[in-house]
This record gives sequence, structure tokens and C-alpha cells, in this order.
Amino acid sequence: MIPRSHILQIVLGGAFAVGPGLAAESFTAEQIEFFEKSVRPVLAENCHDCHGGHKHENGLRVDLRSAILRGSDYGKVVEPGNPAASKLIKAIQHAPGVEAMPKKGGKLQPQEIAALEKWVQMGLPWPEEKEVAHGPAKDPMQHWAFQPVKKPALPEIRNSKFETRNPIDAFIAAKLEAAGLDFAPPADAAALCRRLHVTLTGLQPSFEEVKAFEMAAARDLQAAVRELSNRLLNSPAYGERWARHWLDVVRYADTDGYQVAGKNNRYPYAYTYRDWVVDSLNRDMPYDEFLTHQLAADKLHPEDPAHPSLAALAFLNVGDRFINNRDLQTDDRIDVVTRGMLGLTVGCARCHDHKYDPIPSKDYYALYSVFNSSIEPANEALPVIGKAADEGEAKDYQDKLDEIARKEMDFKRKVYDEIRAPERLVEYLAFIREAQDIKDGTARKGRAGQLKLRDKVADKWEDFLKRHALKDKPHPVMLAWKEFIGLPEKEFAAKAPAIVEKLVKPEAGLGGVPRNELAKRPAPKSFQDIAQMYADIFNTCLAGTEPENDDWRQVREILQAEPSPMAFPVERMNEFFTRKDLDSVVKIANERVKLDVEHTGAPPRAMVMLDRDKPADVRIFIRGNPSRQGEVSPRGWLTMFGGEKFTDGSGRLELARKIASKDNPLTARVIVNRVWAQHFGKPLVGQPSDFGVQTDAPAQQEVLDYLAAALMEEGWSLKKLHQRIVTSRAWQQASRVTAEKALKDADNELISRQNRQRLDYEAMRDAMLQVTGELNAAQVGGRALALNDKAADTRRTLYLLVDRYEQATVPAMFDFANPDSHSPMRYNTTVPQQALFLMNSPFLRQRSGTLAEKTPVQGSAIDSQSIEALYQRVLRRSPSPSEVELAQRFCNDADTLGKRAFAFVWSYGWGAVEKDPATGKASVTGFTALPHFDASSKRWTPGKTFPDKEHGHLYLAPGNGHPGGTGKSAIMQWTSPLAGEKIRVTGAAKRSSDKGNGVRAWIISNHAGALKEVFIKPASSSEIAVETTVQEGEVLSFVVEAENGDTNSDSYSWAPRIERLDPVTGQAVLLTKSDTDFCGPAGWPLNREKPQSALAQLAQVLLMSNEFQFVD
Repeated sequence: MIPRSHILQIVLGGAFAVGPGLAAESFTAEQIEFFEKSVRPVLAENCHDCHGGHKHENGLRVDLRSAILRGSDYGKVVEPGNPAASKLIKAIQHAPGVEAMPKKGGKLQPQEIAALEKWVQMGLPWPEEKEVAHGPAKDPMQHWAFQPVKKPALPEIRNSKFETRNPIDAFIAAKLEAAGLDFAPPADAAALCRRLHVTLTGLQPSFEEVKAFEMAAARDLQAAVRELSNRLLNSPAYGERWARHWLDVVRYADTDGYQVAGKNNRYPYAYTYRDWVVDSLNRDMPYDEFLTHQLAADKLHPEDPAHPSLAALAFLNVGDRFINNRDLQTDDRIDVVTRGMLGLTVGCARCHDHKYDPIPSKDYYALYSVFNSSIEPANEALPVIGKAADEGEAKDYQDKLDEIARKEMDFKRKVYDEIRAPERLVEYLAFIREAQDIKDGTARKGRAGQLKLRDKVADKWEDFLKRHALKDKPHPVMLAWKEFIGLPEKEFAAKAPAIVEKLVKPEAGLGGVPRNELAKRPAPKSFQDIAQMYADIFNTCLAGTEPENDDWRQVREILQAEPSPMAFPVERMNEFFTRKDLDSVVKIANERVKLDVEHTGAPPRAMVMLDRDKPADVRIFIRGNPSRQGEVSPRGWLTMFGGEKFTDGSGRLELARKIASKDNPLTARVIVNRVWAQHFGKPLVGQPSDFGVQTDAPAQQEVLDYLAAALMEEGWSLKKLHQRIVTSRAWQQASRVTAEKALKDADNELISRQNRQRLDYEAMRDAMLQVTGELNAAQVGGRALALNDKAADTRRTLYLLVDRYEQATVPAMFDFANPDSHSPMRYNTTVPQQALFLMNSPFLRQRSGTLAEKTPVQGSAIDSQSIEALYQRVLRRSPSPSEVELAQRFCNDADTLGKRAFAFVWSYGWGAVEKDPATGKASVTGFTALPHFDASSKRWTPGKTFPDKEHGHLYLAPGNGHPGGTGKSAIMQWTSPLAGEKIRVTGAAKRSSDKGNGVRAWIISNHAGALKEVFIKPASSSEIAVETTVQEGEVLSFVVEAENGDTNSDSYSWAPRIERLDPVTGQAVLLTKSDTDFCGPAGWPLNREKPQSALAQLAQVLLMSNEFQFVD
């Protein structure tokens, strides 16, 4: 435990500074994104007709936030932050006393209502609606971000005091000079060393590496920076660090979102995409190729269906599945492509033309057509792109996979045989006749269920009959069906003979097989007889017993061709699965997913997207509603950049080349801005994923354009971009703020200093594992690890499972990117909860304990050498004399507190109860500690073997036990840490068995003697309660002895509860309960964290300090 006074001193004095909250009208990018994707479409589709820009029924508009807040002619309609009190929410909920809305189209869907409720709860986030900088009449294509990328001319710097090492510095210096400012002094060598390590690799330098860099920097700082940055850029850790930044952009997760019907929602092969990103960045794959592979790797390597780069296509497929809603999946893909790669909010054109940018709705659906013309294979059909490391494991995996495939095929075979059963066939045909009078689809499906028929099979039979019987010129085989189907049942028997007489004549045109059947059968009495006739004909065909002639060939031709359900092979029986089949189907599918996820012999596969055989352009969804469709929007490029149509298959490769073109004014600017944001803690363009006309040009636009041009000139090399940035004078500035800069450049838009940055979640966790020596940084790649996996504490955080459905609270607390959708950037917060979490974090306590164990200590005292070793390991420097003194005082205080007695420590043994013949005072004699603890059963026993030959069934466990024979009573002992205070003991002792002769329970004080004695008969219980005043060190023994030494069936349960009674109020405060505070071999409760050592507490303080948590 950390002494409370020191916690306050350290936390309030420097561990975390707490910043002010957001202003009332300030919304995060995630909140705006939620509005645009989940709220604006609902308002546009359902509300704008009556409450939009041109019509304001009851004085209400819902196309402007200010108008919604103003309300209607009857008053306010929303209470921001309080959906339950908002009339708008009550109206869409159809609550009593409020006019139900919308008036047309029925009640909103539950998910739409939930979205509006969440929106009101959030305070009505809405994008700022300012006038476009160029004015409404100005051509939006004149917007700065839509102009071709050109290298700006270098400015003239008049003041010689400015040190400019590359053009970045020249552009920044010119703005600083104009503002009367200067660069901040360079950061010291130690700070630069750590800054380089963290920004390029996300890892920490060691004390020795810092010292080596300081020595090199003393000789030539810039040479030292270049050498270190080159080494770091060429280390595998570089790709791991920068892959994580890209995974934020692509909304990476290892699961698909909601779990539906018990389905395992893991993506077994998402890791191959993550590893591809790491490898591509480490190889410095040109950024244009990096993007192209993620959209169309299959088109780049058509000759190799197992090419490793196919893994890149998971860029499109690792998003949420939205409960298998294809429209939302496609919207998600459009969003991640356009915002992630282009910095354009094309998704805002889903329901209407973009409000600000020159993006018509048809452009959105042109991209929709691209992805609609692509397909994503099922897991089992994903291409294998490598081999398992161990051949034996690979064979075992394949054997298990074959067994699962057999189970799946057996289940399909069962369905296949069922729908072909002779008795079922007639039932399906008869149902089609009955169902023609059922107009409601739901009712029709329900009736099929009542008859135990598969509605999807029935649908195929209906399609079959529509094609071959229910048309003007039916197929000859089905002519009789057409003739009889129209007869009313009441007239059927009377009119059927005449129809038979007509049909059996050769000139009627009826096929030979049904004609012969009609001729030899009695005249049908009802349509059931016609259904039976056709069922018999079809069953003969299915059995393969029909003669080989033209008449039967006619029957086979229609029966064995779609849409006949009899044409479907066993492999396609999944198309006929019912809801009832799901339990079995999901169980088998989950076995496959589990095998793919866990088995080391599973080969890596790529989550690919492939072209459909035939492109499938879509029609524009009017106001985003798939049921209201307009004109076709062919696959093509954005109109604002030419609008060329795509003709090569789905168009993904053409789309990729348009995006990754040097002629595209956005792509290079967007990635440069993203890279800059990571190096400086702040982007040049404040909205990294929105370069549209609502986003002003950055203060340092020349820097952005210069770096974008240089990136393309130098082969789209990201490593060269990093090198150019970190070797600049601007990047190497210290982060100190002067009063003048706080006034003239408060937001650091001019880059008059470096920005101090808190370690993000991944860097923080990795750093903690790194300084303890637990991190295996040499192991790169592999399957995602659950947080509770034994190996997780040796791997970088990049490799931990990202669960979209059950997002871990710890990463979220430290601003981990939400994988539900594309993340423009991390919005870092500094709040008290983070410090409180770290103070109580089991993970941090474990790391602190490991650090303490690895810190050399001479004897029992923590000397200056131990403290120096700890500082060097955690903070990469030696402590000052005053820090050594403070640390020693801290450790001494912690050690003193750690030695105090605790009220929840128990001990266990056996002994006897004896009474003094003279006084009658009872006492425990011969107490012997139980020597053996079995961890699996949490049980103390006399020996390893149970029962024990000498002591029988004697044991003690949490809340229960069993005494031995005479002189071997089961005893729990509690030692009081209280001096002269009153306590209360309660708890029921119970014997469950009705056998034996009972047990005797005692509470005995080594000061006062027996406080309570109770006999517990078989199959009974007794409440044992006592109040007494105890002294410090007084021992209470809780004894259970076998009556008369007979131990037959003497198992019992007893969990004494000890409370301290307040001397004034009498209020009880729990001190301990024997079952929940049951102690193990360490003499400490199994359910309680053991106190940290003084050195471990000091280690935790250092790990929580600003110096460790922030990068200067």
C-alpha cells in the first residue's frame, strides 16, 4: 500500500494534471460523426418534409440545431442531456399525451429511436454551420485543399538568429518572425533521445541508450539524431508503432460487432491484415502502393491466388457487420475509404447532396456500386497465404477441420433428405395451393411453420410453379396444374372429370407422364389429388426409377433445374435453413471459428474482397432509403475530380489508382497531416479526416504542401518523411511555454514550441512491460491475444485482442480509438479517473512488484544504490540527492505501515479444549498449525494425503471444515489488532448430514476463556453470537470438536463474522469474515491483494509520475 500522504503529494503534485472540461457547445469528432451517420439520415428521411428548410409545421424546423433548440410555436421540444423530458423523443416514442410522430410512414425503427435518444443525451451534437470562407457564390473547387499540390517557394528569413535545418524550419521561421516570435530552445539530449524512441517505435530507451546518445550528441547533435532515427526506422518496432496509428484509421478490430444468435463474432484472420500493415511499413512500401493494395490487391496479383499481399484487402472487411446489414456495411466501407484516405466526408452525401462540399449523392452511390460489385468469401473460402510453422500441428488442424466439415455436411444431408421425402413433397405442393389465398408474407411464413414446412423451400416451389405452370403458356408437364388450380374446392369434384377428359386427349398438349397418370387414376375429388399426382411423378424421378424416354426427360428437365428446390445440391442446403436450425448450424460454425482462432496449425488466410462475376451497379437511394430508389449510379470516380466511370470489373483497382495518384490533391496532404500529428501531438489541419470546404487552411499550409510534394517526389516513402520531420529544428524544440508565446501563440498554431504529449495507451502499457524486462519486443506478429492470456504480458499491446462488441474499459479510459468506425485521431484526455485507476490497477501493481524484485537491495534496508537503480530503470536517469532522500523517507513510511497488524489475518490448526479443574476456565491446548495447503481445493490439511492416516478427515477450508478425533479439534484463530475495543462475533454453525452424533463449537479467548459453547446436532444449525471487549494481541480460537471423539459424518459449515462496534453510536463496522478472508500459505487472505513492499510502492509512484507518463 502507498502511504496516503505520499499519494496526495505525488498525484496532486505532479502525477497527472487535470484539465478543464469541454465547453458546453463543444463536440468531439466522434459525436459529430455519430450525428452525421445515425441522426441526420433519420431526420432527413422522416422529418424534413414537414419540418425542413421550406416547410415549418407548427413553427418547427429540424434542419438546424438552433431551430431545434428554439422549438415550435408551442414551446421547447428538446431538453439537451435529458431525452426523457424532451417532447421530440416522446413524440417518436408515441408516448401518451404527445402527438405521435412522424405522421407518415409509421413509427420509427427501434434503432432510429435509440439513436435520437442518444443524440439528445449527448447534447445535440451538430457540426458548426459557418459561412464558407470563400462565400456561397464562390466555386467550392477553389478551396485550398482541392488545389494541386505544389512545392511552395522558400521564404526569405531576415533574422539570422533563426536556425533552419531544412525547408520545414524555413516556412515555420517565416511565420514566427512575422509574429515576433522565435523557436523554443532545443530540447536536451536525453529528452530528444526518448522523444525519438517513442515517436518512431512507441518504446522507451534504456538508461544506457540515453547515456550513449548524450555522448554522441555532445560531439554532433544532428549526426546523433540522424544515426538514431535511422536505426529506429529500420527496427521492427517502427512498423508496429505506426501500424497502430493506421489501424485507428481503418477501424481495426478482431471481432465483427454484435453477437447474434450465439454466433462466435471473432475474425479469425484479422491478424494477417495487422501483420501485413506492420511488414509493409517496415519495408517502407511506397504509400501509393500501400493504399492500392488495400483496395485491390487481388487485381494487382491475379496470377497468384495465395499472394501474401492479399491480406491487405481486410482494410475493407475488418469493420462492423451491423448485424449483417449490407447497406450499413457498404456505407462503412465508403466512409473508411473516403475519410481515411482522402479526408472527405462522402458519407454525408448518402441521403442528399453534400451540404458543403461538391459531392452529389450520385457520387456516394457510384462508390456504393463499386463495393456492391464486390463479394467477400466466407471464412472457409478465404485464400490461404502461408503455412503453419509446424507440419504436425498443421495435420492435426486439418484432421479437426475435416471432422467439423463432416458434421456440417451431415446436417445438410439431413435437410437434403428431409425436403425430398415423398410424404413431404406432397405437403409442399398442397401448401402452395393453400398459400395463394394468404396475402400477408408473415402470416404465410407462420402457416408454413405450423405445417413444419421450410418456408424457403416453399418459396422455391412457388417460383417453380410460377415459371412452369402459372402463366399463359405453361410447360407441358405442368399444364394440368394450371387447369386445376383455378377450380374452387366446392365445385372441384363436379368439374374435374370434364377437365380430365379434355387433358387426356393428345391434342391438349399435356405432357405424356401426367397425361398417363390422369388417365389411369380416378377422377380427382380435390386439388389434394392433383398435388399427390405431381408428388408421385416427381418422387419417381428423384428415386431414379423412371423409364428412359422423352416424356420422362421432360419431367427431369424442369425438376432438376432451378428454381426447383430439387435442383439444389446438398452443399447448398444452407439456403433452406430455418431459424430452428440455427442452434445446430451456429454450434458447428463456432467450432470452426474456435479452431481457426486457437489452433496453432491453422494456416494464415487473407480476408479478401473479390469481384463479382458481373458488376452490380445500384440505384440512388432517395434520402438514403433503400426502398425508394432513383436512377442508376454507375461505378465511378468523384465528380469533383473528373467523374470518370469505372469499367474494369468492380472498379476497385481504378478507384485505388485515382486515390493514389499524384494528381489527387488530397491523398498526400492527408497522410502528411496524419504523420505530423503523431510527431507533434497536434495536426496541421485540425480535422484530419475532413479537408472539405468547412475546414480552413492551416496556419502552416506551406509546410503541409511542401511535405506532401516532397513525399510524392521521393517515391511516397514514409520513412523519408519521418526523417525529414525529426531532423528539423522545429521538431527538436523544447516544449516549454513562455508568457509571450502563451499570449501570441496560445494554441501553438505557429509551432513556436514542441507539444508535450501523454503516452497513449499502447505506449504506456508497453513502457511498463519494457522497464520490468517482461516485454519480448523481438516477437513480431501472430494471432491476437486475450488480455488474460498468459503470454499477453510479454507482448506489445498491438497484439492484444481488440473486441468491438465488448470493448475493454482500460484502453477506453486512456482514449483508445473506438473501433466501431473510422477514427480521425486520438482525442487525448487527462482526467482524475486515470490517476485513480493507475493507483489501484492490478496490472500496475504487478509491474511494480516485478520492478522491486529486479532492483538490487543490500540487506533489508533500501539504500541510495537501490533507489538509483530503480530511477535509472524507470526514468532513464539518476536521482538527485533530494530525490534520494524523499524516496528513502517514502520507503521508511511504507515499511512502517506494512508492519502493522491487520484485522483480517487468520491461522489454522488443530488442538484440544481443556477446562481448569479449579476455575472451570476453558483454554486451547496443544495448538499445532496445519502444515499442508492444497491450492486447488483451498484446503488446509495435516498432510499431502487426504484423508490422513493419523488425523482422519481433519481439514479447514473457506466456511467449512471437519474435526479430527480426540485432541484434534479443527481450530481457526484470529488475533486482535484492537486495544480495549468492543467487537461482535456472529455466524451460524451448521451440520448438513443427519448421520453422526453432532459436533461442539467453541469461541475461546486466551484472555477470558470460553466466550461461547454450542452443541450442533446432526442436520441442524445454530446461530453463534457474542460481544466482547478485546485487547491488542488477544487470540480468539474458533474450535469445532467431535462429540466424544466420534468423527463420523462430522463435516460442518461455519463462517464467523467479526465486527467492531463504535463506542459512541454502537454502529457495527466489518473487520473480517473467515470465509472471504481465508488465508493461504503466505499468511494473507486469498481474496485480498497482498500489500506491496516499500520498494514496489516507490516503483509504482515512479510509473505514475508525469516524467514517465508524458514525453517532452
